[in-house]
Amino acid sequence: MQKQGSVIAALSNQLRLDISLGVIQPGVKLNIEGLKRTYSVSHPSVREALSLLVGEGYVSFEESKGFRVLNPSRDELQDSIRVRAELEVLALEWAIKRSTVDWRSEVVATHYALSEVERQMPTDPINAALEWDERNKTFHMAIAGNCGSPKLIELISVQYDQSRRYRLMAHANDRSEVSRRRWVEKSANEHNELKDAVLSGDTKTGQNLLRGHITKAALHVISDARLADEA
Repeated sequence: MQKQGSVIAALSNQLRLDISLGVIQPGVKLNIEGLKRTYSVSHPSVREALSLLVGEGYVSFEESKGFRVLNPSRDELQDSIRVRAELEVLALEWAIKRSTVDWRSEVVATHYALSEVERQMPTDPINAALEWDERNKTFHMAIAGNCGSPKLIELISVQYDQSRRYRLMAHANDRSEVSRRRWVEKSANEHNELKDAVLSGDTKTGQNLLRGHITKAALHVISDARLADEA
C-alpha cells in the first residue's frame, strides 16, 4: 500500500509539472492507456493520480468523456487567490490568539526549510519549483494550522492546491536570472517578515503582510503564466 501511494505521489508530481510546462497541452484528452505506457505505471495509479489533479484544477472529468486538461483561467486564479488570502488572514488571527511555544517553533522550522529551497529558485527554477511549492505550502499551513478549526484549515489547503498549477506555470516560463532572483528575494523577505510578526504576536501587521503577500504573488503569476481572461 505504501509503495502504491509513493507511485501515485510521484506520478501526480510529474503530471503537474508536465501540464504546467506545456508538455501536455491545455484541452488535451488524457488517455489512461497512453499515460500508463508513457510513465510506466499501472492503470489504477493513473486513475488515482488524475483524480487528485481534478481536485487541484489541472484536469476535468466527465463520465462519458473521461479526463481532459483544463484551460488555465485568469478569472479562476484571481477568485481562488482572493478567497485564499481572506481565509489565511482569518486563520492567522485565530492562530495568534492560541499561540504556544510549540506552534511558534513549528513556524520557525518550516520557514527555515522554505528559505533553504528559496536559495535554489533563481538558478534552477524548474527543478526546484515543486519542492519550493510544497515547502511554501507547509510554511503557510503551519501558520494557519494553529487556528483551531479543521474546516478552515481544509479550505485553505484546497485553495492553495487549486492555484498550484499557475505558480508552476509562472516559474517554468523563461525569465532572466536577474528577474527570477529579484522576485524570489522579495518573496523570501515577505516570508521572513510574516514569520517575525507571528513570533511577536502582532496580528494586524501579520494580516496586512499576509494579504499583500498572497495577492501580490497572484499578479506575478498572472503576468508570467500568460493566462487567458476566461477558461
